[in-house]
Amino acid sequence: MRLTVRRSASKGWKPNQVGWHLGRSRFPRGVDLWVPYDRTAGVFGAQGSGKTLDLLVPALLDHPGPAITTLTKLDDLLLSVGRRQRRGPVAVLDPFGQAPGLPALVWDPVAGCVDPAVAERRAKAFTAGTVSGAVSGGKADNAARFYAAESAKVLQGFFHAAALTGRSVEHVLSWVANPVAAEEPMEILRQHPASARFWDGLLAGALHGSPDTVGNTITTTQQAMSLFFQPAIRQRCVPSTRNPATDVRSLIENNGTIYLLGREDPYASASPLMTAVAEHVLDTALAMATASPYGRLAPSFLACLDELPSTTPLPTLRVRMANERALGLSFIYASQTWRQLVVSYGEDEARSLFGLTNVLVIFGGGKDYAFNREVSDLVGTTRISRQTLTDGPGGVGTSHAGEDVPVLRPEQIRTLPERQALVIAENAAPIVARLTRCIDGSSGQRLLSELGDARERVGQARRVQVDVAVETARALAYSREARLTPSVPAEPEPGTQALTDDPPTHQGWR
Repeated sequence: MRLTVRRSASKGWKPNQVGWHLGRSRFPRGVDLWVPYDRTAGVFGAQGSGKTLDLLVPALLDHPGPAITTLTKLDDLLLSVGRRQRRGPVAVLDPFGQAPGLPALVWDPVAGCVDPAVAERRAKAFTAGTVSGAVSGGKADNAARFYAAESAKVLQGFFHAAALTGRSVEHVLSWVANPVAAEEPMEILRQHPASARFWDGLLAGALHGSPDTVGNTITTTQQAMSLFFQPAIRQRCVPSTRNPATDVRSLIENNGTIYLLGREDPYASASPLMTAVAEHVLDTALAMATASPYGRLAPSFLACLDELPSTTPLPTLRVRMANERALGLSFIYASQTWRQLVVSYGEDEARSLFGLTNVLVIFGGGKDYAFNREVSDLVGTTRISRQTLTDGPGGVGTSHAGEDVPVLRPEQIRTLPERQALVIAENAAPIVARLTRCIDGSSGQRLLSELGDARERVGQARRVQVDVAVETARALAYSREARLTPSVPAEPEPGTQALTDDPPTHQGWR
């Protein structure tokens, strides 16, 4: 992190070409804080602490190059999409149809899986998204990570077999629906000359064995692909003749923005799909960086990963943070609590991510005392001098002693005021930063006006969508024509009693 930015002699140069603005320091007072794009940042703040409006959205709005961002709230997308559209093309992965009318990101999970390495990475990305909710007794469930690894063997075989034979995601879903009975992928992997050797054995091993292990593996596999079993989601997200796939490389070349919009829903998690798409986008950006004559992307590619543990728990994030920042890929991740990272990644991997993060930004309001204590220890101590006066029979005496006290106690970290955050940057002294909310001031009013316009456009698009009642009427009409509806018993003739399975009712009973 840089505390000051010198003016360049080059006309028109702006500091956002080399980094994003974090805020101004409160202690020390009045110094601009900028985070270079080759430094990774981790943001920790409870829900409602302001981390999105104070840091993530401003960093995205000010970024001059291509970007990918994850969100769980529609308004956060609408707040920035207008401004980003003026900078380059925009594509939105919107599996739940929350933002109709915006350019859609359409992606084929089978594409490219002829390459076994692509098939393996894609399968592991899908299954990594199933671990985020696996909690047992308040601790990360290691069994969930085991079954994620087993189900990755199944999915990688299915993806590879489908790609080798020109099949689509529809065929993959037919296999996922009943993996044990799916014989086609096993035969393809065994007989096709271009298939990866031994993958038929990996697939057979994952689907045959202990009934409990196989059952949990199948459940995890189906959970990873569950969104695609919804026809509406499949229609929005999967390419077709009327809905071609999005050219991700072209988006990046033209400083485009890719939004991955999920929602916090315990019944239908978008995490597996969002994780797989994010890995694909980052792999594409990495390939472009290594192929560039400059050896890096210029301007940098920004990955702004809000609510990382619940939206896109990237299994490759640690490696990417360590290696790809030098190639022009910049990472900002955000989490509500430290424990969320531990649930998604496990204690050791979460520690590695924490240790590799160059700049930590910690908001007040967190209730995890152990984490606040650890941050307090990380900030360190300072030595203060204490003077003691004693008054006794021998007269007045004075003594001096030094004492080490914490720079910030755990409770002081919890009580950091709104729009302020503790910043710990590499080997620099700790800083309390004053942040600027993106909706403040005259520029914030313009942004809110753009938000209102975007809401209106989305609302208009939503009004033209087919109503559920209309869909229900169509389904019932077909059922009646095909005689799929239950038969209705004829009305009894006057003076006769209908025969029913209901018990008789006697006069006087209540």
